[in-house]
Amino acid sequence: MKNMPFRTVAVTAIRYLYVLLFVYAAVSKLLDFENFQVQLGQSPLLSVLAGALAWLVPLLELLLAVLLCIPRFARLGLFGGFVLMALFTSYLIVILRYADQVPCSCGGILEDMSWQQHLYFNIVFGLLAAVACLLRSRDWRRTLAVLSVGSMGSLALMGVLFLYTTSQMQYENPFIRRFPQGTAVKRGDVDLGTTSKYFAGTDGRTLYLGDHRAPLHVRAYDTALQTVQQYKIALDREDFPFAAVQVRIDAPHFYLMDGTVPVVYKGNISDWKAEVVLYDTGHYFSRAEVMTSNRFVFRAQDRPTSEHVLGTLQFGDRVEAEHAPDLLERQLDGFFDTDGMLHYDRLHDKMTYLYYYRNAYIVADSSLHPIRRGTTIDTTTKAKLHIVHVKETRQRKIASVGATVNKVSAVYNDRLFVNSKVMGRFEPKEMWKAASVVDVYALDDGRYLSSFYVYDVDGAKVHGLSVSGHHLYALIGQHLHHYVLEESILGGTAPL
Repeated sequence: MKNMPFRTVAVTAIRYLYVLLFVYAAVSKLLDFENFQVQLGQSPLLSVLAGALAWLVPLLELLLAVLLCIPRFARLGLFGGFVLMALFTSYLIVILRYADQVPCSCGGILEDMSWQQHLYFNIVFGLLAAVACLLRSRDWRRTLAVLSVGSMGSLALMGVLFLYTTSQMQYENPFIRRFPQGTAVKRGDVDLGTTSKYFAGTDGRTLYLGDHRAPLHVRAYDTALQTVQQYKIALDREDFPFAAVQVRIDAPHFYLMDGTVPVVYKGNISDWKAEVVLYDTGHYFSRAEVMTSNRFVFRAQDRPTSEHVLGTLQFGDRVEAEHAPDLLERQLDGFFDTDGMLHYDRLHDKMTYLYYYRNAYIVADSSLHPIRRGTTIDTTTKAKLHIVHVKETRQRKIASVGATVNKVSAVYNDRLFVNSKVMGRFEPKEMWKAASVVDVYALDDGRYLSSFYVYDVDGAKVHGLSVSGHHLYALIGQHLHHYVLEESILGGTAPL
């Protein structure tokens, strides 16, 4: 060793330092492979390729470690190590410059570094490999040029991957969710004492809850869930065979409706007295949302076909119903397979209908002319239902139900919030046992934006969502939880 020139000693030291780094990093990734794959799936650059890269990166690190141990292939191993470190460095540069958040995907002690520290670490090791390549070179100018091309090519490749992955994730998502930090932050919760509450509406300052078991009772909370008021609706007539009462708040008015009668009451939240404004018209409905003070969007069962149909109902001086028979798309029977959730966004005058059993939704204007037919990021394109016909009663029933795709949803400010029941790729299974996932979409162009978790309470999952301003409320068992949404989720334009 004493007679070995400094150049040889330095190159040998760098080689074995790289061997130690690559073996350690590769083994750490493989020992915690599932977590490593999940981390790659959350990367703004690599999520689309996470499945392949989860195997390729550690295997490539082990291959380079082997090459570096064999003197004959040491030069190739050093150059490969330099390029790989250049790729890692370029990755972090793009992340720090353009991405909002990404988990580290290194393994071992490197995972404890901050992004900035990791960047410096990679730069140092990249420079060591470059020095070793130059020390072994007989033509340092040519070697320097090759190293420059390798580093610039690495940066360009990461830039292309960032643009490609961003486009794929937003418009052609391969069922990979992203969970940016701080998207939804919990601020408070209250125990409602019952699981029968549902969201009746909000005026931006007050959140109103109806009660399936006590249809005339309304509970009101402020946005921080600090104060609560109890109200009881007084009806001018109570001689109806109520079966499915719904309360909707459209301040300063409120509506009490039952589409099985059918009857609609209207009142003012100043005194909570309601009068019949619609009765015995023959316009039955199963779901309804307020569009204006005397107009509803509804879902009903078409009498000739027994299929679901969407429509609008105008009342006042005259009652007028208009149907949009082609808006819902039949796959099996037109009834069970088109079951779903109905929303109306007053800020944008748009109707949204989201199917329960497939990855599809419809956006239409106030006249129910279709604007967009979009899809959620899961892959269930057809409802998985087994429907049977009972001859004795001439009824249709569901003999078996496949996975429910979309369980709960809310719409606000051209954003669709969906509690999905299907686990995506590269997601930790333990999180699905402890929380419900909420996916967010932009309804104006169909983009998938991001996802966040709403945690279970005593094993109970979320069964209701409401969004107003930067506030998201979730009904979980008998609890009401309040979350504050990041401004970017609502496009930065939502009222407080």
